[in-house]
Amino acid sequence: MKGLIVDNTKPDQPRLTLAEVPQPTIGEGELLVRVKISGLNRADLALTSDHYAPNTVAGSELAGEIVEVGPGCTGFSVGDRIMAVSRGSHAEFANVDHRIAVKLPDGIDWQAAASLPAWFMTAHDALITQGKLRTGETVLIQGVTSGVGQAAAQLAKLSGAKTVIGVARSQDKLDQLTGTEVDHTFVMKDGWSEAVREATGGQGVDLVIDMVGGGALTGNLHSLAICGRIVAVGRLGGASDTLDIGMLAFKRAQITGVTFRTRNMEEKAAIARAFASDVLPLVVEGKLKPRIDRVVPLAEAGLAQELMRHNKHFGKVLLVIA
Repeated sequence: MKGLIVDNTKPDQPRLTLAEVPQPTIGEGELLVRVKISGLNRADLALTSDHYAPNTVAGSELAGEIVEVGPGCTGFSVGDRIMAVSRGSHAEFANVDHRIAVKLPDGIDWQAAASLPAWFMTAHDALITQGKLRTGETVLIQGVTSGVGQAAAQLAKLSGAKTVIGVARSQDKLDQLTGTEVDHTFVMKDGWSEAVREATGGQGVDLVIDMVGGGALTGNLHSLAICGRIVAVGRLGGASDTLDIGMLAFKRAQITGVTFRTRNMEEKAAIARAFASDVLPLVVEGKLKPRIDRVVPLAEAGLAQELMRHNKHFGKVLLVIA
């Protein structure tokens, strides 16, 4: 079968390369899925050896049709349409643990299905499960123009947030957001956190969902209300920063870090179930819609990588597999 493998023979120039690879064979508890569309994510560009072994199939998000059900699987049949956050998605076939597979409801097409799992599972977990958003609260999305940032903004609005504030580095991208996502936007430059406080009447925000990481922590803390919460999701600005412990103590703030990489399968399954329960109905009802930048065939994945590498996209980039 055809698939995109990780070529990191040149550590300074990692790439996804189209190749012929063996079709996977399923094991206990697995589904064999014919992939229709997979989502290309920024994590796919971090093709270092601690993410992927050389010559392994890349990708972490898919929508497709079950062609074989392995032993020990329950609740699924051949022909079912599913979506999942699962490794090896950039190929014609992929194995998916049945515990993290989510059936597609009627009314959700392949493109929407492939656009949802990575961004919206992450956003829902950060905002609702870890961030404990309550009706009437004010939310700041740091890095709001990123994929998960856009998802978090939509979900915050639909989950009862009183005010959603978006911060990003690009005014052009901020201008593309709509009133269904944000109430106020600010460019991340000198004074941005003070502008956020002014927008909240000096009180600060109740919850920060941070996609930036390095360079944002001090501003996030300054923007925070007393007893506010920060959920650290992304590291677009780097993986390290300096923590003002005095400000942390003064704000009596809580900081929670999240990642999929250290979660076990049962924890991932819980995230998938919460997503299916809380997010998918909003998509079916037309209240939530993932933003898609473009859809390209698998053979043009190299162009799609360069597009993402240079931040020339705004929304999900999808690869058509079959």
